Amino acid sequence: MRKQLIIGITAAIIGAGALSAGLASAKDGWDRCGERHEGGHHGKYEQMDGKHSAMRMTMMTEKLNLTDEQQTQMQELFKSKQDQMQDQRGTMREMHNALRDLDVNASDYDQQVADLVTKAQEKTAQMIQMRAQQKKAMFAILTPEQQQTFMEMRAEKPRH
Repeated sequence: MRKQLIIGITAAIIGAGALSAGLASAKDGWDRCGERHEGGHHGKYEQMDGKHSAMRMTMMTEKLNLTDEQQTQMQELFKSKQDQMQDQRGTMREMHNALRDLDVNASDYDQQVADLVTKAQEKTAQMIQMRAQQKKAMFAILTPEQQQTFMEMRAEKPRH
């Protein structure tokens, strides 16, 4: 049973690592085959962060009727979130690399995997807390009417 749990958790870490590695390679302008792209969306991932943020801000301003002060506060909040998310992606990339580099034949391989699982659980918990704090901070900026409109907008948004 313990071995199956470790295998399941390891698979989850590998999946999360593969996702973050894919995002990282797209951000760095590399495609899945290892070829470098300067054009197209692969090479412009970093630029899209700024465009996405601007589009999100424009949409929120229009739909929620944000004041100038609210817009400024939201922009500061989104900027701090962006920096934190970059740090989280870096940490996930490091964990993926650590798992990839483990020696399966090492006598303490299972312990090393268990340590990575624990670290992944801690980082996941931190990410959930970070997102909850951001939502709380955003709602502190919005009026109750804007909060209600925002929740309605979120309900209508398609999920990936």
